[in-house]
Amino acid sequence: MMPAMSFTAVWPIMKEQDADAADEMTVDTPEDVDTLLTRLAEPGAGPAVVEHQDRELITDTEGLLGAPGTTKIPDHDVAVTLHQGYGYLTYADPEHDYSTLQGDPASPEYRSEYVDYPAGAGVPVEVLATALKEFLATAKRPTGVDWQAA
Repeated sequence: MMPAMSFTAVWPIMKEQDADAADEMTVDTPEDVDTLLTRLAEPGAGPAVVEHQDRELITDTEGLLGAPGTTKIPDHDVAVTLHQGYGYLTYADPEHDYSTLQGDPASPEYRSEYVDYPAGAGVPVEVLATALKEFLATAKRPTGVDWQAA
């Protein structure tokens, strides 16, 4: 039996009285994905940065987190959010350029300090949940959804 995989999600909480408010959750099971999405639907929740624990770490050659070549960082860039009833997901790794979901043309754009999603990139929350459950289980870009260049 394969050991269970997990990912960690960290997101800001917009609070007038606390500019540094944030939340975090480790996701170990498909049910945890549903809990995460419920928490991201709460008022003030911003987009979550997702780091899969079962993916490689690479050397930070660009100096994003300190002096170039001195720090290990995730080999992937994943963010997820909920906005106006739609789910949004971005993904990049060494094999895939930065992309977002190809969603419902009626879904609005979403902009934040960390990530922007174009109009039409939102999917039903159930579709997002399925994609995140696939990511949890495989540590790879979900294949059950359509992607477009971001």
